[in-house]
Amino acid sequence: MSDPNGLIQWNGRVHLFYQHNPSGCIPENMAWGHASSTDMWSWEDHPLALEPCPGGPDRDGCFSGCAIVPDGKPHLLYTGVEGPDQLPCLAEAADQNLVRWTRYSSNPVIAGPPPGEAVRAFRDHSAWWAGSMWYQVVGGGLEDRGGALFLYRSENLRSWQYVGIFAAAADYGLDGEIWECPDVFAIGDTVVVVVSVCDGGPRYTMWMTGQADGREFTPLASGRCDSADRYYAPQSLTLADGRRVAFGWLQENTGELAGPDRSRVGVMSLPRELYVDETGSLRSWPARELDRAHHKPLRTQLIDGHGTVDLNLSAQSAHATEIRITPLGSETTATAIRLAGRDCEDIKILVTADGIQVTEGARLLTAVTTPRAAEYRLPGRTRRPGQDLLRRRNRGGLQHDRQPGRRRHLQPARHLRPDRR
Repeated sequence: MSDPNGLIQWNGRVHLFYQHNPSGCIPENMAWGHASSTDMWSWEDHPLALEPCPGGPDRDGCFSGCAIVPDGKPHLLYTGVEGPDQLPCLAEAADQNLVRWTRYSSNPVIAGPPPGEAVRAFRDHSAWWAGSMWYQVVGGGLEDRGGALFLYRSENLRSWQYVGIFAAAADYGLDGEIWECPDVFAIGDTVVVVVSVCDGGPRYTMWMTGQADGREFTPLASGRCDSADRYYAPQSLTLADGRRVAFGWLQENTGELAGPDRSRVGVMSLPRELYVDETGSLRSWPARELDRAHHKPLRTQLIDGHGTVDLNLSAQSAHATEIRITPLGSETTATAIRLAGRDCEDIKILVTADGIQVTEGARLLTAVTTPRAAEYRLPGRTRRPGQDLLRRRNRGGLQHDRQPGRRRHLQPARHLRPDRR
């Protein structure tokens, strides 16, 4: 299991598709696994949604993509792999349970990377409806500008026109030779772009917040979605109640798994609710649905001074265990937790006023601590977090208005259905 794909809420269920090799623990022969849930805690498995089609443009793999709903009919926009080619393909739901899918007969819907650009990678999709057109960004990179998102538009999802570079790393001093698995959405009046960064080192996921016009995204703040390098390729959806919820792939490798676990590799994260804080930073907390999974407390204890609590947990007797620590008074300066298990390294979590540090054995997992007041530099000027973040709110932009000729900027997330028309 790897990247979450095609997140959609349909007929009262959240459908989670994901990258999956049904024949082994190596990233080849990639298909789309499928599970659905009414509460994002208990999941029902379904048959594979997409598998490589011999002789087709996805014969070597059905890679990452998104779900969209034109005219009330769910579609999947995904990357089909055929030899060196990685190109956008389209499939339509053949039933209301989203179990069977029919590929568009003229896939791929984009014949190749945009001509005239020094493209080094071209794959993965995020799409939305704006005004009277569909838009999608394809992730990738440019030889001269690093990670990049390529913007396209279409009236029918089958014929796409190249618009231009939606954003590129070097234009804003951002990281990444390649930006893959893009996720573009709005929270309130803020446009959010999430990309997974490939730059030759450990891969990680980066968020950007800012504004967009009809052709280009301008990031005003950026940061990491997760301080470690496990959380990767996240994708999000807007629920019926307006919350934006994301899932991510938690990366593993078979060498670090205990013997009985080596029949599988990779797990999906718990759902995270996303929000933008007063500084313009993208934040998250556990989705409220997880509260309903709580059972009886295992133990409650007051720690005085430098005291400790020893608690034995069994991976066989519980699906998950939540640990809550509440400092009492103003004299607590640090809190540390050590998680020890059989045949694995200890996990240590240290929480101080400066942030959170997580180590696995001798390996530091956290790459950054809690963000402090910082400056986000754009060409020609310096901004503090949130400064001018909404200045362009009434100057057009990505539109989600269905009425031709009427322009408005991105509306609050509870009113948005950027993946639907």
